[in-house]
Amino acid sequence: MDKQTIFLIDDEVNVVKSLKSGLETHGLRSQIFTDGASAIEKLKHEKPAVVVTDILMPDMDGIELIKKMKRIAPDLSFVVMTAHASLDSAIEALRLGVIDYLVKPFKLNDLASTIQKASSQTRLMPKVSGLNEFQERYKLKNLIGQSPNIKEVFALVSRIAKKDATVLILGESGTGKEMIARAIHYNSKRKNASFVSVNCAALPENLLESELFGYDKGAFTGAIQSKQGLFEVAKGGTFFLDEIGEIPLSLQAKLLRVLQERTIKHLGGIRDIEIDVRVIAATSKNLNEEVKENRFREDLFYRLNVVPISLPPLRERITDIPELISCFLRIYTRRHGIQREFKIAPDGLDYLKSREWPGNIRELENLVERIVMLQDQEMITKEALALLGQPQSINQPANVEDKKAGEQTLSDAVEKFEKEMIEEALKNSKGNKNKAAIQLGLTRQNLQYKLKKYHLD
Repeated sequence: MDKQTIFLIDDEVNVVKSLKSGLETHGLRSQIFTDGASAIEKLKHEKPAVVVTDILMPDMDGIELIKKMKRIAPDLSFVVMTAHASLDSAIEALRLGVIDYLVKPFKLNDLASTIQKASSQTRLMPKVSGLNEFQERYKLKNLIGQSPNIKEVFALVSRIAKKDATVLILGESGTGKEMIARAIHYNSKRKNASFVSVNCAALPENLLESELFGYDKGAFTGAIQSKQGLFEVAKGGTFFLDEIGEIPLSLQAKLLRVLQERTIKHLGGIRDIEIDVRVIAATSKNLNEEVKENRFREDLFYRLNVVPISLPPLRERITDIPELISCFLRIYTRRHGIQREFKIAPDGLDYLKSREWPGNIRELENLVERIVMLQDQEMITKEALALLGQPQSINQPANVEDKKAGEQTLSDAVEKFEKEMIEEALKNSKGNKNKAAIQLGLTRQNLQYKLKKYHLD
């Protein structure tokens, strides 16, 4: 994501300081606030990429904070943090259009990926404003891609958006599955109702169940009053189950009943509750294989797989790379205040088209950001790209040592130099990977990949 600041808001100063430090290891810059008022005042002068806020705070809670911030910046993206006892507040936040929320305690990696997702949902669409902002943003004409296979996806979305059939979106990480889910919703008859999403991999089993289906008073210790489930919150709208392949087997039977009967039961309840939602699911897993291995119910798979949509990886839509690069260059030069007008040289474009792109669009975005920050010349050549340390293939081994001088390509030489720099950084940091990553200007994940690539792990 871009280097716009993230606002971290929590009344516990140790919490926000810890989150700020942890996010820095993921290459994410943040500002911390211990009250909503100071964050609102800062928003008047600076717009962050994402706002991460606690729900339960004195003076001004997270819900009131979100409402006030949205009056200043209607298209601002929010992620909320909540404890189990305040799930009702998190549900109210979803009604306000919050992108996602995390239940404490959560892993730092989950927060970083959620922030990335919140930022990515607007990066490929032009900025728009007004009451119909989301409907305009997710119109198919505003999604980027002219390659035949992605145009087939857009055409399929156009055909099925007005219907109410269940949709299963398949694709690798970084291909835009949630963006397509939102495009379906905002081009459907349900567009004026809620779009509610849940990441099935992000919550423990017991919490996922209470979140999806709700619970009655007394259903478990601490259930002092009945709470709606998110299937009820999404009434009239769309319910998006991200990473459906991660849902536990024990919950798959209940989800199957939802799809078959269109009813749910609260935890501890005996009454059937009718629901009115369209279900869209997504996964990066091969569900056919999961079924064969008895990790996913076959009957649930067929209920979900009514209209499958397979998103192509970036390596299969390389003709879209120039348009994507132009989009990202506009975003990052503007947000970093850089005046240079970058252009990709023909050899540079050929270099990019030859890559495998295991991280898909997100990986391309990170490369463009690095270009904007580190490239002094406006013309971006193959040599310049190689000097940024980008491998041609995720599986390409570092075999520089096997070649004689004079037989090495520029890419081989750069890889050798990169390996030496990483070894030196690890030596200087006494093996501390976080410090080494910061010294090298890499994220922890990027450094970890390079360690594996060069067999330094």
